Amino acid sequence: MALAEPINLDHNATTPCLGAVFEAMRPWFLQSANPASPHQLGRKARQGLEEARERIASNLGAWPDEVVFTSGATEANQAALFGLAPAMPIPTTLLVSSLEHPSVSTPVRVLANRGCPVVPLPVDSRGVFLPFLAENIPAGPLLLVAHLAHHGTGAIQPLEALTGQLADQAPGRFRAHTDATQAVGKIPVFFHRLGVDTLAASAHKFNGPSGIGLLLVRRGKPWAPQTVGGGQELGRRGGTPAVALAAGMACALDIAHNEMAHRQVHCLALRHGFWQVVQQVGGAEIIGPAAGEGLAHTLLVRFSGVKAGLTVLGLDLEGVAATTGSACASGSQRPLPGLELLLPDEAQRREVVRFSLGHEQSLQEVAIAGGRVVMVIRRLRGQQT
Repeated sequence: MALAEPINLDHNATTPCLGAVFEAMRPWFLQSANPASPHQLGRKARQGLEEARERIASNLGAWPDEVVFTSGATEANQAALFGLAPAMPIPTTLLVSSLEHPSVSTPVRVLANRGCPVVPLPVDSRGVFLPFLAENIPAGPLLLVAHLAHHGTGAIQPLEALTGQLADQAPGRFRAHTDATQAVGKIPVFFHRLGVDTLAASAHKFNGPSGIGLLLVRRGKPWAPQTVGGGQELGRRGGTPAVALAAGMACALDIAHNEMAHRQVHCLALRHGFWQVVQQVGGAEIIGPAAGEGLAHTLLVRFSGVKAGLTVLGLDLEGVAATTGSACASGSQRPLPGLELLLPDEAQRREVVRFSLGHEQSLQEVAIAGGRVVMVIRRLRGQQT
């Protein structure tokens, strides 16, 4: 099988925009109208925007008026945290893990510098959150900050159980936010069942367009908007909404939900086929959940004795795209945040590579990629001995 293009095993960074999504956006790109305008064109744009909002809400188990369109998950995470914290008593203790994406951990540090104590969430050897010990739940107001699915290990978190425990043991004094960027479109997500106040996601992670995301804000919960002016999004985010991008996100999410079961089965088969080839190199181990326990398409692999930066570079030269960390790390080859919780040895952490497969890929394609991984690792081990 000749492959002219590189094989993309970095789908957790971004996913290709589907043709159907592009077609759903096309008419809105060709028609220039502001959904806030009172004339006929404006009303039509407004109708398109609200239809997209309703479809997204339906897919995520939310009410349409709980959907706030943003530029992406980074803005949504920051808007959630900086919007929830001012609405809570001072000081509010943050319950947060070291495994969070930089778009979450950075605003958490800002809040910590403003005087919010931070208590780390415990995790097991797979990177899955452990239940709270009643005696370890801090007194006073609490803000739980926890991802729903991890961008590196693929671990799916028992978020509903955590919020349920806090509701029982800290009733009336906790709020919760989840970064669901890697979960939405990949696994079923029902906002109201999760027990959180806010949820962030981004369209380009589930075959939608770049440049748009969403923030879900639960009805009736105090939250301070962070982008003001103009009164758009019911006064929760100023600025002209991108109708075309909203239509594209709604279309991508519709397709993702309709095809979710099939995609999960296919991605598990891809993962199995890829790993069957890769493990032949020896000295390779998966860090995080086993197959069937986490996101079907994500593998975090340590190659003993080989620096991950060299592995990623070698794979790139062989036409395979992989990474050592999140795409938001500005090209950094540093290990994933919080990986020390799973691998205490720093040298081992620098041997870890993330592979994230795409549902549109074939078994043959990932097998070829796996063969190239084996070739690169063997070559690098020969050079480093």
